Amino acid sequence: MAAAQRERAMVDAKAILNRIRHLVRALRTFEKQAQSRYGFGAAQMFILHVLHGEDDLSLNELAERTATDQSSVSLAVGKLVAEGYVRRTTSHEDRRQVQLSLTPKARTLVKRSPPAAQERILESILGMRATERKQLTALLDRLLSGMTTADDGPPPMLFQDEPAKSRAKKK
Repeated sequence: MAAAQRERAMVDAKAILNRIRHLVRALRTFEKQAQSRYGFGAAQMFILHVLHGEDDLSLNELAERTATDQSSVSLAVGKLVAEGYVRRTTSHEDRRQVQLSLTPKARTLVKRSPPAAQERILESILGMRATERKQLTALLDRLLSGMTTADDGPPPMLFQDEPAKSRAKKK
């Protein structure tokens, strides 16, 4: 690569890296605020906001609304149930299914809290044209392919700890 081309590529790389830094900073700031003000993280706050907009969701429906997998949502919901923010009830239509809803304590909290960072990201993405979303996905895939990360299945919710890996039992 010629020196001028390399210099231009570095200018572009710096601009892209700075945008990634802005995104990460915004996510970290929201995580810290959620932890300090409410005692739990961004993943739980996101769930509370989603349930505030649409009560009585199944775990699978909540996973769909939060754009994540069911196991990640289940972990975060468990913490919220234990702390009295989310209530699990049996569905009237299907006794095998559990419905999730906010407690009055959670409704009060959500009304005075800002939208979760993940909500803002989803709104921004949903505001894009289909071609832009497809292009962004392809570019992020290309960026990630240059990073030597192992694909260990679906990623957890933002700022949610990864579940501990199960170890094979020794005979």
